[in-house]
Amino acid sequence: MTTVMHSLGIAIGPQVTAPFLGHKAHVSIANSAGTNVTIPAQAHREGLAPVQVAYLVVGALNVGMAVVCIIACAWFGVGTGQCNSIREVLVQGTERYEDIELIVSNDSKPATSYGTIEPAAKIEPEPRQVEPCSRPGSILLTIMFLSFFMDAGRSVLYMGLLYTYLYEYLGWSVQASTLLVTMFNLVSFVVGFVMVPVARWASPTTIMVVDLASILTSAVLMLLALGGTNHASVILTASGVIVAAVGDCNMLTSLISLAEEAIHVVAWVMAFFMSTYCLSLVIVGPVTGFLLHTTVMAYPAMLLALAVSGTVLFVVYLVALRCLKLPGRHS
Repeated sequence: MTTVMHSLGIAIGPQVTAPFLGHKAHVSIANSAGTNVTIPAQAHREGLAPVQVAYLVVGALNVGMAVVCIIACAWFGVGTGQCNSIREVLVQGTERYEDIELIVSNDSKPATSYGTIEPAAKIEPEPRQVEPCSRPGSILLTIMFLSFFMDAGRSVLYMGLLYTYLYEYLGWSVQASTLLVTMFNLVSFVVGFVMVPVARWASPTTIMVVDLASILTSAVLMLLALGGTNHASVILTASGVIVAAVGDCNMLTSLISLAEEAIHVVAWVMAFFMSTYCLSLVIVGPVTGFLLHTTVMAYPAMLLALAVSGTVLFVVYLVALRCLKLPGRHS
């Protein structure tokens, strides 16, 4: 649900900033000699430039969301009289019943209270999970780290460079570019919302197959769009972006769920996952942007390369599970 709401917010963003985008960067004015001189629009304009207004609007939305979170946190503390830590929020429901005892028969074990864990009931990792520091765990984590890197690279291309690719390199209008970016994120929101109940009975492996298939199909369609006519190019590009939204909304959560099936994911493992994800955002985005200055084909080619790499890593991960004799985790 966190990822779903993130997609909804990103879908709203382009429409909020669309009125302030696409203005001419330069204007022509007549000097004292009667000739026209082209100067930057920012130098000629008095007051804020449209793009500065867009940043202010987005900044105001962020500040407003922070204020809402602070008010909710303070209201929780006032209403419950408890500390505003994450632990207090999560365990308040169980602590409420700590002093309520179960009614049991005379021949059963002594009554225990809710929230009390018997020594025999000590929570242990699932039998089929491996420890991350073990040799099997290290092999699986290495593959998973690379998968996170590829997934983040794909994400930054759709989330960060899609508008630039459409507007600057394909020559789409501001309205058409922002509309397609919005449709991409709205489809991600709808599909992600549907996947919340579906993921209860569909295995992470099955969902990953669907996600990777959609990303591969999207990359092929966008690559073919560069060789078609204007009308065909628009249709293929739009189709590729919409198809990619089906897999984009599930890929990150599917990777985490897939890892949890075989690896005992502790806090530092999740931290490495997120660090790898952020590292890819820092690297892939600038590299693709630099390549776009050389050829417009760099964008779909990079998408295809990342999709193929992610698919290969997924297959290697399933083979590794079989070789490490972790039955049931790849079916």
